[in-house]
Amino acid sequence: MGSNTVAVPEMAAYCFDTLIAHFYKKMDKPTPTFTNNSFPLFVTWLIGPDERLRGCIGTFSSLSLHKAIKEYAITSAMHDSRFNPVSKSEISQLKVNVSLLVGFEDGENYLDWEVGTHGIKIEFSMGGSTRTATYLPEVAGERDWSRETTVFNLLRKAGFNGPITQDVLDSIKLIRYRSEKVSMTYQKYVEQNDNAARLVNGNH
Repeated sequence: MGSNTVAVPEMAAYCFDTLIAHFYKKMDKPTPTFTNNSFPLFVTWLIGPDERLRGCIGTFSSLSLHKAIKEYAITSAMHDSRFNPVSKSEISQLKVNVSLLVGFEDGENYLDWEVGTHGIKIEFSMGGSTRTATYLPEVAGERDWSRETTVFNLLRKAGFNGPITQDVLDSIKLIRYRSEKVSMTYQKYVEQNDNAARLVNGNH
């Protein structure tokens, strides 16, 4: 992604370092050399040739990147409640995306954002509590969703099961943001790390 100013491929490689070290204690644990500045971020694991979602967890709090990428690499792989934990045998099929979230702006309304450019976070009240949900910038474009469809799906993701009326839509507080994203497949990762390849290939 040519416009990245902070996100670098080493961040994605560090996710593989961390995940493999979780399973294989002999794995070298390199010290990151990328910036340790603080950003909100998400780590997404995909699996297989069709790149099915395998886990995605992140935070809107700004955290120092060395600790945060390490933490969320494991959390998204092992603790996404929508999926079983990633297993050793799946590592060689994985791809990882690291998304650093930047450029946060309040939307004027639930449609004040652009598909393919912005991620969105919505907040709304339900039963006396505030619900929130987000989609990263690539989600709506990859699924060919309009802005309306994206917001409808995000309401359902947040647990809203009632009729989606104009009043509900008008009550949404929308925050739009952009992301700097880097991706890496396991195959690309092992080109740079012979030790990891030996561990994974020899120890299913």
